[in-house]
Amino acid sequence: MSKIKKFNISLVFVACLLCALLCMNAFADEAETELEYTEMPVYIDGLLSSRGYTVGDTTYLPLESTGAVLGYETESDFNYETNTLTVKVEDIEITVCRDDEYMSANGRYFYLPDGYMEIGGAAVVPIDAIEKIFTLEANWDAELEAYDLDTANKALLVSGDEFYDEDDLYWMSRIITYESGNQPVAGQIGVGNVVMNRVESSRFKNTVKDVIFQQGQFSPVATGAIYLDPYEISTICAKMVFEGYNTVGEALFFQQGRYGNNWISQNTRFVINIADHNFFI
Repeated sequence: MSKIKKFNISLVFVACLLCALLCMNAFADEAETELEYTEMPVYIDGLLSSRGYTVGDTTYLPLESTGAVLGYETESDFNYETNTLTVKVEDIEITVCRDDEYMSANGRYFYLPDGYMEIGGAAVVPIDAIEKIFTLEANWDAELEAYDLDTANKALLVSGDEFYDEDDLYWMSRIITYESGNQPVAGQIGVGNVVMNRVESSRFKNTVKDVIFQQGQFSPVATGAIYLDPYEISTICAKMVFEGYNTVGEALFFQQGRYGNNWISQNTRFVINIADHNFFI
């Protein structure tokens, strides 16, 4: 055999070996990122009806099959161009995009802090979203170590147009945009939480608009930015705030960057940092 042929064979062998090593690394990486979960039974009105999955501290239920078990006609379609799953339940449409930290149902928005998730080939969503979509109450049974879904008030959720207060949404979406529109979803929700916490506090005004326009509190009011159009993502975050999602607990204040010898450092307690914002109570 000539030296050239031997050299070519050697090159082919090396190339095959490299491909094999790369494939092994890819499979190893996939194994390392495989979702870890614990299966659990799910009851409906006391009857064993389905299964759920616990990931971290959150319980997830399969979206489409849960609707079917509850007696609704369901169908689903996945658009690979937009990475979006659409599930139709009766006459409402539910969408979940693999790239988003939220899902929409009948014009309402629910927070997905861990993003889109599939288990066993089925899209799963947090149990609190299932409660809202189907108007259920999920009760934890410590003896069974399982959730029991109470269907006494079962109904498909009302639309976003009906659920969200138009005036509150108008101002909340704008304050979130111009205080935190460049921040991650969790941070934008956090700014909205501060507004709502102030609404509930005796130290501040008692409506969303009045809290935002309270003298000396928010810079977008002083600059006039509050009157500009909001970002789409900030409007979605505002809707999730009104759905009750909270990323900052009882925080009443926030500021960007580090804080030093100022009123906040002397009079408040640090709660959490989310990206460029620190939140305080």
